[in-house]
Amino acid sequence: MFYKYKIILSLLFTLCFSNIFAQGELQTDREPDNYNLNLYGIKINSNGYGLYYNFSHRINYRLRNFIESEYNYQKHPKEIKVINPYFDPNSIRKFVFGKTHTVHNIKVGYGYNKMIYEKRDKNSISIHLNGSIGIILGVSKPIYYEIVDSVKYNINGIPIPFTSDYKIDINFQNNPTDIIGKAAFSYGLNELKFHPGLYAKLGLQFDFSQNVMKTQILETGVIFDSFLIPIEIMSGQESMVYLNLYIAYHFGKKYDANLNREYRKDQRRKN
Repeated sequence: MFYKYKIILSLLFTLCFSNIFAQGELQTDREPDNYNLNLYGIKINSNGYGLYYNFSHRINYRLRNFIESEYNYQKHPKEIKVINPYFDPNSIRKFVFGKTHTVHNIKVGYGYNKMIYEKRDKNSISIHLNGSIGIILGVSKPIYYEIVDSVKYNINGIPIPFTSDYKIDINFQNNPTDIIGKAAFSYGLNELKFHPGLYAKLGLQFDFSQNVMKTQILETGVIFDSFLIPIEIMSGQESMVYLNLYIAYHFGKKYDANLNREYRKDQRRKN
């Protein structure tokens, strides 16, 4: 997962910083700063992926405060999908051997954003330090598997499995040939567990938008999650604390009635 993270990070940084090498036209007017900002985004974490929303408003030219919310699908770094090679490939499905729960979490937090480098040229970037803390609610659902009870062979010698749906017992199902695939998602919904906790996040943002009324941001940093109730994703591996890297792409729009009106007037005068 860290290898994939590095590849994605390299590609996005190449896209972001390609604007710098095209710069040269000086910015004659400073970007407007008295605005509210709605940000939407997608995230890739070293333990999963998610969606992001942020609303911020100005404290001063360099400092803003914000509220944020996230949805994340949480994975284990040792997850590797396998397939049972002994049965008809049309009737079996890929699964993660040893995975006992699917885990999702929702975060709501408050933070500050400080600009540490402003845009000097028209096509350059601004750099911001971003920090937040908040509450987190994890939800885990046990996974049921379609497990082989017995096998019958047809006249062509092809094995036909007879299965039942169970939770996995890693001490009993000691190899993936006992499993056809995951059972229906509805299994385990009545066994949901909730895992409240706290999180803290610190990151760097690179705003490379060339439209002064819109924002495009590449963000990367680190997240610390602490749950009050342990979470088990893989069999026998419970944890209450997770430290993860993340990279995110955010897009948004600056808005303020007076600001937007003045901006449109300026654009008409320039045209």
